[in-house]
Amino acid sequence: MSARIMLFSLLVLLPLATVSLADHLPDNLQLKSRPEKTLAGIRLGRSKLSDVIKMYGEPPCLIKEEMPAGYVDTHHYYWYEGEVRLHVVVFRSKELVGDEYIAMVEIEGSAMDGTIGRTGAGLKLGSGFSKLKRIYGRRFYLRNIPEYDIHDVMVQWRSGYSLVAELNQENIIKRLSLFSPE
Repeated sequence: MSARIMLFSLLVLLPLATVSLADHLPDNLQLKSRPEKTLAGIRLGRSKLSDVIKMYGEPPCLIKEEMPAGYVDTHHYYWYEGEVRLHVVVFRSKELVGDEYIAMVEIEGSAMDGTIGRTGAGLKLGSGFSKLKRIYGRRFYLRNIPEYDIHDVMVQWRSGYSLVAELNQENIIKRLSLFSPE
């Protein structure tokens, strides 16, 4: 394998490893409780992009993945507030109710007071893994692959919502990603 392909794999594919985990956990690991639907003040299934813009202003960065007619376009919006990066993925298509929906919300960075750095239940960037267990319980999938610098935990509800917390070496949350059902 050439050095270019290996570098591409490390820079592009490994950051997506957390996202690829957002499939379906076995039934015995899925929560039956009310799902987490809010991250950074954005409520999946209810908030629209216009609501996010009202909260955080116009995004300084937008990446569009345009698709042929009949497919869903994917738009990646990025905001930066202090040490926190907010990433919102919006699916757009004439076939979708309301023409768009927020598919994923992700925050990354240092602990910060306020809405941007936490879930609706109060889990924050900078919280320990033990707080995640206190808030969401003991049904989760923990993944630790040191050679690829992957250390994360997935909490999933039977309704299909998923929360992924990426941890540092001290089990402190450095990234939170909340996914809508597929």
